[in-house]
Amino acid sequence: MSTFFGLGSNYRPILHKQIFQLCYNSKGGFTFTDVYQLPVYLRIYYFRLLDEQLKAEAEEMEKAQRSGGKTSTGPPKVPSFARGKTSKPR
Repeated sequence: MSTFFGLGSNYRPILHKQIFQLCYNSKGGFTFTDVYQLPVYLRIYYFRLLDEQLKAEAEEMEKAQRSGGKTSTGPPKVPSFARGKTSKPR
């Protein structure tokens, strides 16, 4: 049911989903009250920004999984001091 003033009841789940996502994924950066009282244009801006960030992180995660999580090939490089060469103390 929509009224002349205010938004309809079908908007409420959308609003609370955005509030939850911003509070949960900001890891304490936003509180419920902060997000609820934000102007709509700012809440939508931060929600889209969060969406882009999460998509970018998911893409990077997939890229790392496809490469097997390996960043280099071959045996690890061992520094010369750790190759068994020890100097005798005097």
